[in-house]
Amino acid sequence: MRLENWSVTGSDDPYQPPECQTRRLRGEVFGHPKFVDGEHITTSSVVSAGSGTVTTRNSVYMLGEPNPKYVEWCRENGHHVPTLEEPMK
Repeated sequence: MRLENWSVTGSDDPYQPPECQTRRLRGEVFGHPKFVDGEHITTSSVVSAGSGTVTTRNSVYMLGEPNPKYVEWCRENGHHVPTLEEPMK
């Protein structure tokens, strides 16, 4: 499965304490058995990230290009700018 136009997001639960927040990915998925190619999804919690892939609780995704707006936001706010070699820190 592959994610394109992706970004990193939190668990979106305002009642969850910060130390329990998890990271997830949002993006357009391709090759997923449960979704139509190009459908915009939010993954389950990220377990690990490596060179060009991210493993979540339920799946492994190959990463395509990150969302340009997300990259711009990272630069402007002093956060890690994602690359295929190091998508997350």
